[in-house]
Amino acid sequence: MNNKMEFPAGRNGNLLSSTRKAALAFLGVSLGTFLFSSAVFAQEAPPPPGVIVEPAREEVIEEERVFSGRTEAISQVALIARVGGFLEPLEFKEGQTVQQGDLLFVIQQEPYEFSVEQSQANLESAQAKVDLAKVDFDRKEQLVNRDTISVSELDTARANLKEANAALALRQADLKLSELDLSYTEIRAPLDGQIGTAAFKEGAYVNANSGTLATITSLNPIRVAFPVPQALILQSQRANNFVTNNILIRIRLSDGKFYQHNGKLDFLEAEANPGTDTVTAYAIFENPDHLLFDHQLVDVVANAKDATPVLVVSQSALLLDQEGPYVLKVNDEDVVEQQRIAVVDQINGLVIVGSGLKKGDLVITSGIQKVRPGIKVNAQLAGQ
Repeated sequence: MNNKMEFPAGRNGNLLSSTRKAALAFLGVSLGTFLFSSAVFAQEAPPPPGVIVEPAREEVIEEERVFSGRTEAISQVALIARVGGFLEPLEFKEGQTVQQGDLLFVIQQEPYEFSVEQSQANLESAQAKVDLAKVDFDRKEQLVNRDTISVSELDTARANLKEANAALALRQADLKLSELDLSYTEIRAPLDGQIGTAAFKEGAYVNANSGTLATITSLNPIRVAFPVPQALILQSQRANNFVTNNILIRIRLSDGKFYQHNGKLDFLEAEANPGTDTVTAYAIFENPDHLLFDHQLVDVVANAKDATPVLVVSQSALLLDQEGPYVLKVNDEDVVEQQRIAVVDQINGLVIVGSGLKKGDLVITSGIQKVRPGIKVNAQLAGQ
């Protein structure tokens, strides 16, 4: 018996044909929908994030350091009386500029002139005694040779001559001392400079215990002292530009203007300040017009001369984690890479790079928060 079912070509045949058509139509719609959805999904895939990059470049950094400084006179001398007496009229005007050797004070000289004359007279008397003793010795020496007198008398004459010579030497010393005291009655300028106010005027009695009569301050050249952090000194010494002449030192006055003469670094103090961890540096400035005064507060501005180019990137590119500083670099395939760098310094919004980058390397300066190492980005140069 044949169990195969057959549908007649009548009504049931039409039903089968309709079912097949519906199934094929549904399959076509589903396939079309899938293909359409895939196309839409492909079109909606996010593009690479956009970032701003800039190349690492070499620049000459005009590094400027500002310190608080104070001027100091290189030489300052207090004038003190060496002998006692009454002052004559002053030989100077207070505040004037004096030259070495200028007469400034005169102490009454008459007593000292009398002492010199007295010492001179005593010296002449002592000289006469020497002459007499010498004549006596020569005579007795001849008499001894003739056996006219005893040798003991000659010995006495020899002793008298020595005593007379000793007295003469004493009187010569007395005369020199008297002349020295007389010279001390004139007080002269020991150096060029500006003299201040006189503590004693005409008629005042002064002596060595009276203290300072006036002070002379040498203002040209003048020195400026300013504290420098030890860390900066170490950095500059390694760069070989702080302890040499490769540094320009200027001072800014209270009116905000720079002093007309540039300075020269003189030396560094041997001891550091334990409270501030700084070392005092000294610079020398010419001061022919005396525009700078002793103990004047100024700003010391230091710049390196003939600075060499250094590799820099913008400070906005610098990142930091537990391992240290790094940047995000974009390679030739527009893929982000993490690059460790050595930072020398940060100045005026720039990072001086010691190692880790080379000139022309592209680093991300904007859009850093949207990327991570290993992804592709759409990089645009800054300013474009």
